[in-house]
Amino acid sequence: MSHRRQTARIAAALVVVTLAAVTAGSGDGARGAEQATLTFKPVADALVTSAAPSRNFGASSKLGVDRRPLIRSYLRFRLSGVSGAVATATLKIYVTRFNGRGITVRAIARRAWTERKVTFRKSPALKAVVTSFTVASTGWAEVDVTKLVKGNGTVELALTHGNPPGVISFASREARARAPQLSVETVQPAETVVVAAVGNISCDPAAPPYNGGNGTADECRQKATSDLVVNHGYRAILTLGDNQYECAGYDAFVQAYDPTWGRVKSLTHPAPGNHDYGSDVAGTGCAANAGPGGYFRYFGTAAGDPARGYYSFNLGNWHFIALNTNCAAIGGCGVGSAQEQWLKQDLAAHKNVCTLAYLHQPRFTSGIPDNPQSVDPFWRDLAAAGADLLLSAHTHIYERFAPLDADGKASDTGVREFVVGTGGKTHHPIGVVAAGSVVRNGDTFGVLELTLHPTSYDWRFVPEEGKTFTDSGSSSCH
Repeated sequence: MSHRRQTARIAAALVVVTLAAVTAGSGDGARGAEQATLTFKPVADALVTSAAPSRNFGASSKLGVDRRPLIRSYLRFRLSGVSGAVATATLKIYVTRFNGRGITVRAIARRAWTERKVTFRKSPALKAVVTSFTVASTGWAEVDVTKLVKGNGTVELALTHGNPPGVISFASREARARAPQLSVETVQPAETVVVAAVGNISCDPAAPPYNGGNGTADECRQKATSDLVVNHGYRAILTLGDNQYECAGYDAFVQAYDPTWGRVKSLTHPAPGNHDYGSDVAGTGCAANAGPGGYFRYFGTAAGDPARGYYSFNLGNWHFIALNTNCAAIGGCGVGSAQEQWLKQDLAAHKNVCTLAYLHQPRFTSGIPDNPQSVDPFWRDLAAAGADLLLSAHTHIYERFAPLDADGKASDTGVREFVVGTGGKTHHPIGVVAAGSVVRNGDTFGVLELTLHPTSYDWRFVPEEGKTFTDSGSSSCH
C-alpha cells in the first residue's frame, strides 16, 4: 500500500475514533452494550541508548529500537474519562525507518523518570514482555496492548528490539500529527432503567374538590399519586397529557401541579393533552393563558419546541417518543402531516431494540372514546417500525391491551397499548370493551411502573395508598 493511501486510511480511522468518543452513551441505535473509543497521546516519551549512556534525548522528534547498540524507547500515557470495561487497547506508532522489523512491548518498573532527564544509565528497569509485533512498511503500525490498560490512570511501557532485530525509528510526541497514540475501546454495560407514567393529573386549584390540595375520595388525588413517585428511584417520569386542569394556566401549574408532581419536575418528560392546550375557558389563569402557554412556560425545554410539542430521546437501551395529539393546533396528525413525517423519520433514525411512544389521545380504549382514528397514522407508523409500547391517557381509566398490529388485530409482534388516565383528576366509567383489551379498571388512581431492560420490559400498576387493584407482567421487545 502506498504511503499516501496508508495515511488516508489512518486519517479516516481517526475520524471514526473521534466520532465514537463524541457519541458514546447517546443511545442512538443502541443494540446491547454501548461502545466508546478514546484516543490518547503520550504525556512523555524518550529514547535511551547504550552508545551514549548519560545523554538525554527527550527533546528529539524521534524514538526507536535497536540491538547494537541497545536502543529502547519509553512512553507514558495518562488516561482519563475512561468508563465501562476496557475491551481493547491499541498502541499506534508512526514508523519512519526500518532495517529489521521486530519490536517487543514490555512493562517497566515503577521508577520516577522524566522526559528531559531520563538516560540509558538512569532508566526504569524492563519487566515482563507484554507482546511483540513486526513492522512491514513505513507509516502507521499498531499492536494490541490491552494487558497494560485497566482504566483511568497512568500507563507506562517500553519498546525494545524484537525479531527479526535491527534499527527501527518512529516518531515521538514532538512530531505532533505523527505522535504515538493509545486508543482505548470500552464497553458500557447494558442498562436497566425504571420509569413511571400517568396522565389526567392535577385539578384546578379553584375547583371545590381540590380541597386545599388534598382532594376528596374520588377527585383531585394528585397529591396521593405524586407520593407514589417521589423518592422512589425512578429515572424518568412520563406524563401523558392533561397535566393541569382546566386550561393549564401557568398560575394553576404553580398552585396545584408544582407542590405535588412538581416534586419530580426534573425527571419529567411531558406530553400535552387537550386541557394543556386550553380546551376549557373556565379555570385558574385561563383568560390570561389561552392556548398552551402555561404548559410550555412551566415545563420549559423539557416540553420540546412550543411550535411542535413532540420530541424524542434515549434512556438506557430504549428510544422514547413523545407525541402531540392536539392535531388542529399543530397542522394535523394525518398521513403526510409534519408530525407524522417527523415520526417516520425518527423511527427510521433510531433503530433501538426497544421503542416506547406516548401521547394523550389513545388509539384504542374501553373508556369514553374521543376520535381515536385521529392518531391512527401514528399507530400504523409505530406498528410498521416494530415499536413495543404505546402509552396514552385521556380516558380516566387504566387499561392494558394485548399486542396489536396496524389493524388492531392480535399479533405477537404488535404494539402493546396501556391507557393510564389515573393521575388523580376523576374516574370515567368502563364502556364497551374494546377488542384486544386484557385488563381494565375504572375506580383506582395510580401510576404505571415500567422496568425497562435492554431487550425486555416489566410492567406494574401501582395504586394509591389504601387501594388494592394492580396489574403486572413481563414481555420481550421485538
